[in-house]
Amino acid sequence: MQKSQHMGQRDRSRVSAEATGLPAECGAGFMNHEINVDEMLSASWDQLLARDLASEVEVFSADKRCLIPELRRFFAIKGYRDLLFRLRAACEGKTSFEALRSVAREMRQYALERPALWAAASRTPTTDCAEWRAGHKELCDLIKSVFAECGVQGQHAEDALYMLRSLVRGFAAHQILGSFLHVHSYDEIFERVVEIYVAGVRSVGAAAKVAVNGTTAE
Repeated sequence: MQKSQHMGQRDRSRVSAEATGLPAECGAGFMNHEINVDEMLSASWDQLLARDLASEVEVFSADKRCLIPELRRFFAIKGYRDLLFRLRAACEGKTSFEALRSVAREMRQYALERPALWAAASRTPTTDCAEWRAGHKELCDLIKSVFAECGVQGQHAEDALYMLRSLVRGFAAHQILGSFLHVHSYDEIFERVVEIYVAGVRSVGAAAKVAVNGTTAE
């Protein structure tokens, strides 16, 4: 019985490697290093991740070797660039809190459409890679510029950015996994969540403005 279960686990690992489009000689290794295969295959979003990764790996390089650090950098940089392009488009013609709402909506949409690249773009650079660090900074700077229009800067902007990333990532994960019960509309729920977040940012911006005016008056 135990032998049969073990064989089943090996088969599932091999199938998951094939589903991602990774070469056979390194696919299983890549999967086992990055995630727990059984946990991934028990979730409803495994095929989304597999297709997302496969679509990018196919054009990554003619070299068939799969080096995890290289793939991690590639996916992170790809995610940063894609998300930056989409956020710029989402902010076009908008400023301040309306731009902030658009940023939150687009981040969630990207997370739903490209879950693997979104996860990669959510990582803080872990190696000394100029492109990775530049992509991360450019994306963060864009979002911070929106916070600045809302009157939130410095450490408050850093905190607001962390909160926004956590909010979007958590909501998207729950939506993908279907872990909310009796949901009428994820869109409507997310809009209410965004409004609560915007109200918080507005409050911080107003408090900062009062503090600055008070210091100036003195």
